Amino acid sequence: MIFYTVLTTIILIIAYPVGFILSIFGRTYIRQRLTPPVYICENGFPRIWIHAASVGEAGIAFAMAAEIKQKKPNANIFVSTATETGLHRIKEMEKSNETSVIQDAFIAPFDHPLITGKFVKHINPSLFILVETEIWPAIIRSAYKAHVPVTIINGKISPKALRRYVIARFIFKDIINMISLICVQSRKHARRFHTLGVPEERVEVLGNVKFDSLPEETGYNSSEIRKKLGISGDAQVLVAGSTRPGEEQIIAQAFVRIKSNYPGAVLICAPRHLNRIEEVEKEFKQAMLTYVKRSSGTLFDRNRYSVLLLDTMGELLEVFACADVAFVGGSLRDFGGHNPMEPAALGIPVLFGPYMEQTGSKELLSGGAGALVHDSEELAVTVERLFADGDLRNRMGKAGPEIISKFKGTLARTYSQIESRGLI
Repeated sequence: MIFYTVLTTIILIIAYPVGFILSIFGRTYIRQRLTPPVYICENGFPRIWIHAASVGEAGIAFAMAAEIKQKKPNANIFVSTATETGLHRIKEMEKSNETSVIQDAFIAPFDHPLITGKFVKHINPSLFILVETEIWPAIIRSAYKAHVPVTIINGKISPKALRRYVIARFIFKDIINMISLICVQSRKHARRFHTLGVPEERVEVLGNVKFDSLPEETGYNSSEIRKKLGISGDAQVLVAGSTRPGEEQIIAQAFVRIKSNYPGAVLICAPRHLNRIEEVEKEFKQAMLTYVKRSSGTLFDRNRYSVLLLDTMGELLEVFACADVAFVGGSLRDFGGHNPMEPAALGIPVLFGPYMEQTGSKELLSGGAGALVHDSEELAVTVERLFADGDLRNRMGKAGPEIISKFKGTLARTYSQIESRGLI
């Protein structure tokens, strides 16, 4: 822990002047990480602080906040995220919700005792909840020193992360013991936490919270979505969502072949991180695929373009709903995959690569709702088969929501565990 604190102190010394200078030019991200939120009300009711990493975890954080608010209407709930895109997502969900769920959302503190201590003292939470794999030593220690119980919900540890934690066990051993409860997605994740020294009585296998926040199949109108995008109703549409480095090239190669057999086919590609847009554009240019960016405001025209590049926030879910076939990224390269349950919940056949580790992915394969692809050739062949076989497409589409229904209820189980242990 001393080494970690020394390292973060060096970064902090640099961050203060840089953050101040950048804030003069309107770039306030660093300054937000150094300064607690301004408005925190004092009304004597429970104060819950939930922290999520980015966009993917933001949905879980908001769902958990809504569950707590339903059970404890007077609770003050605060949500922090490590990224501005995650913060934007939280605020959008709060804005679109029928009733107010959270009191405030803000950028999470820089993980140094001087900063995290200020945030904890200012917010004064009665419970601190971390989403998935957010093990930050300084903030956990600050909460622990303030006698605030710490809980991890929807916990998971990838093999790569486990190796890092094991190597740095001298940092994380004491920190792990400061966590009162870890609610994990599956038994394999429970075993990984046990490997780090977490006692069995502090780990509960409850399932994946993401299943509770999945959309209903009937919640979107495919025709209306296509019309909004400029895509005709008879076009065969492949949506590749949450793609990561190295995957766009594979997808582009596959789509060149698909396009030769299905000239009217449309590819919608949504990179996981929007700061990679230029890199993704280069891949499509090299593959000689014409594209238009969603942010341009130009409607898609399949006589001019082959690819719609989704470079906007918050549209991927409804775009999945207008697909004939969906591919979920982070899975053809070793990133652990992203959530394949979203398109499956919408009744869309879902494809992913061999590195998919998300809970439920095996059930999608065994239940006939998904298919595994290893390279551009398999991706092209599988998409073409689904384009050609409407009955197969329908069978896979119907299987998705049926499989997902068996996984729901994790939110309620998570809240019950927190409550039964007297943490809330």
